Order: sequence, then C-alpha cells, then structure tokens
Amino acid sequence: MQREILVVDPAVKVPETDCYNRIAETAPAPCSYHLPKFTGMDALERIQAKPLAIIVLGSSSSVNDKFDWQIALGSWLKKHMDAGIPTLGLCFGHQLIAHLYGAPVREIFTDGRKHLGFRAVQLQQNRLWGAAATGKLTVSHKEAVMECPAGFEVVGKSPEVPIDAIAHKTLPIWGFQSHPEATALFLKYHSVPPSEDPKCFEFGYGLIARFLELVKS
Repeated sequence: MQREILVVDPAVKVPETDCYNRIAETAPAPCSYHLPKFTGMDALERIQAKPLAIIVLGSSSSVNDKFDWQIALGSWLKKHMDAGIPTLGLCFGHQLIAHLYGAPVREIFTDGRKHLGFRAVQLQQNRLWGAAATGKLTVSHKEAVMECPAGFEVVGKSPEVPIDAIAHKTLPIWGFQSHPEATALFLKYHSVPPSEDPKCFEFGYGLIARFLELVKS
C-alpha cells in the first residue's frame, strides 16, 4: 500500500495548484492534492495507508467561520497530528493548527486590512531547520494567532506578527503564518506586489525542503 505526502488546499476561491505542483516536483515521495471545500473529505478519509506527511496550505476563509468542511478537516487533521504524522501548516494551515490546540485567531487590524508582500521573519534554533536564521517570506493574511497554543513554542517572530511560526515541543508539527510555498503565480493571483529580488522565494523554499526531508527518515 503506497504511502503519500498529503497536500490539503483549503482554498475557497483560487486553489494553490501552482504551489502544489512545485511541492510535488521537489518531494522525495508521491504527493496527492485535496480540496475539501470543493470536493469534501471523502478522498482524504478513504486513504488507508498512513500518510508520510501532511501539508495544509492557505485559504481566504477564517478558522472562525466554522464551516462544515472546516470542522471535518480539523477533526481529521487533529487525529493525524496527535498520532505523530509530520505536519506543516502554512498561513490558514498555521492558524488551523493553533485553533485545534486551543489558541485564538483574530483579525490584526480593525478595518480588515491585510499584511501583504514580503517580511523578514526571525526564526530561532529548531530541530527542523537547525540554527537561528532570518529571511524574507511572502505574506498575505489579515488574521493571526494571538496566543501560543498549549504544547507548542513560538519559533518565529517579526515586528508585525509576534507569533509568526510555531513548533510543537514533542510532535513533528510546525506552522508558519507566511507562505514559504509561494510562487510567482501565487503573487499574481493573490495581488501580492512582486519583489525585485530574483531570490525572493529561496528562504521559503529552503524551509519547505527541510520539512520534506522528514519523509526520508
């Protein structure tokens, strides 16, 4: 029975197909792509083999919406995270992980503005990426995690967002408020101003690569 890396895209408007394609091209194992808002949870729930890893991408919806598909996704995801499946949450995925472990997620600005563009995120030493590092990551969000969830620690921060990355203290679970998976098409579809730096995605891609290396171990 073949084991896969499950990439879950909670999109409600524009799916991150380009980001998925890049992940699949660089992954050391087969990947499968899932859109629970559009196609439900059947495909995920029918998978009998233990996942190699789970990546949850971004969404323009809020974890506070509590849509039926979000509740079903959360229940499925929490079960797998508690079982020790390596999990990476990106933007909405990060917020969903925090939400599932009891932390509040709220809008940053009272007028509904978004953080949009690139920002420098300071990462402290962690077992996933090693030594402390700072790099620019793509951002597109108006909500943020307001408290560190139980069992986690804050491993990334920025002047704009105090909880920019989290890691579970014992389980292989990480969350980034940013979009390290972003591509040029992601910027276009999400109205993120492009960067003049030709290496603007490299720091983020390095983080994705380190997570995918877990599949090899």
